[in-house]
Amino acid sequence: MKKKISLFIALLSLLTSPSVFPKSATYEKEIEKRLPCPSNFLSNPPLYFYCIYRDYHNHKYDGGIEKAQRALRELEPLYKENPKGIIPNAETDKGKLKDPHVYKAVSDLHMLLGMLYYQKATNLKEDPSKKYYRDFFTKFEKKGFDFVQINELFALYSMKKLFPDEFDQKKAKRYKELLSKMGVTEKELDELMAKAQKAAQEQNEKRLSYLKKAVEELQKAVEVDPENALAYYQLGNFYSGALGENLPEDSEAAAEAYYKAALILKKKGDKEAYQEVLKKLKLLSSASKYLKLLEKENGA
Repeated sequence: MKKKISLFIALLSLLTSPSVFPKSATYEKEIEKRLPCPSNFLSNPPLYFYCIYRDYHNHKYDGGIEKAQRALRELEPLYKENPKGIIPNAETDKGKLKDPHVYKAVSDLHMLLGMLYYQKATNLKEDPSKKYYRDFFTKFEKKGFDFVQINELFALYSMKKLFPDEFDQKKAKRYKELLSKMGVTEKELDELMAKAQKAAQEQNEKRLSYLKKAVEELQKAVEVDPENALAYYQLGNFYSGALGENLPEDSEAAAEAYYKAALILKKKGDKEAYQEVLKKLKLLSSASKYLKLLEKENGA
C-alpha cells in the first residue's frame, strides 16, 4: 500500500507548478551599500541584527543562518559567564538594541534561526523529480506526440500500477498500442518513476530536516528567555502553519504558544500586540481552552 501511495504522489507532482519569487536586486544592492554588514556581531550588534532581518526579508536564508550562528558563537562565552550581563556596543551611532542583556540577544538569535530555517524549508528549489518528467515529456514531444497522448499513456500506466482491478482488456490493449506507437517500454516507465520518487523523497527529507531545525531553534529561544513573546508567537505560527505552506497542524501546541505570548504581552501592557495574538487564537479555535482562560481575565 505504501508503494502505491508513493507512486500516486509522484504522479500527482506532474501537475504541480513551481513558485516564483521576484526580487528587486537594484534596491537590495543600494541598501547593502549604504548599510554594509559588520564582519562580527560584537563590533556592532544593532546593525548585525538588522542584517539578519534583511536577509530574512530578502529570502537570503543561507546568509542569515550563517550570520545568526556566527553571532551565537561570539555570544557563547558571555552567556556562560553571565547571561544577564550587558552586551558590548549595544548602542552605536546606527542604533541600539531594545534590550542589551546577553540572554535576550541569544534568545532573539535562536528565534531568527528558527524563522530562517522555516523559510528555507518552504522555499526549497523546484522538486528535482520534475526534471525527470520534463526530460521524458520532451523526448516524446520531439517524436511528434502531443500532451494528450503523453497524458493518456501515463494515466493508463498509473491505473495499471495502482488500480489493476479497473485495468480491463480494452485499457490493456490501448496501453500496449501507445507503448508500441511511442517507442517506450513499461520498464522505462518504471525506471522513470523510481528515479522521480527517489528525488522527491530526498527533497522531502531535506525539507523535514529544516523544519525540525526550525522548531528546535524556536524552542531554544523560549527556553533561554521565557518572556520572549515574539518567539512564542512564531512558535504558534509554526505549529498552526500560518507562516506559509500547509504544515501538519498541531492546534493544541499552537494554541498553547499563542496563549503564552498573550500572557507576556498583557503583563507588559502591549494591548495592540495582545489583541493580535488573541485574533490568532480565535482563528485557530473558538473553543480553545486557552482562549477561555484569557477571556476570564480582564481585558481579554
